Amino acid sequence: MRKITVTTQFIQELSFLLDKGVSFSIAEVHKHIENKDVIDWLESEFPFGTENGLDFSLFEQRHRDYLHNELEAIYGGYAGNERRKWGIVSNGLCILISWSTEIIRDIYGRDNKTGWIK
Repeated sequence: MRKITVTTQFIQELSFLLDKGVSFSIAEVHKHIENKDVIDWLESEFPFGTENGLDFSLFEQRHRDYLHNELEAIYGGYAGNERRKWGIVSNGLCILISWSTEIIRDIYGRDNKTGWIK
């Protein structure tokens, strides 16, 4: 899978949880970013095949590692500034979506230097 596909699929799964009203504290999400186990944690909380289950079945270990490393890099620079930078104060899933969006911006910035739609 391409980096952009891994990241957008991750956002899609998080959006599903938000639509169901799921919320985790920012501190809880920080803990899993530090542990580099965000996807494993979410899979254990919401097993595939259950009513609110998530499907990360296409995520190989290298995809998981990529996403965890990218999230940890953002965490290192911005943890504790969620309110100031993104206006997020209560739901850690929103932080994961915002930070995943930052990952996409980084991918796009490297892949297309002009940034313009033609």
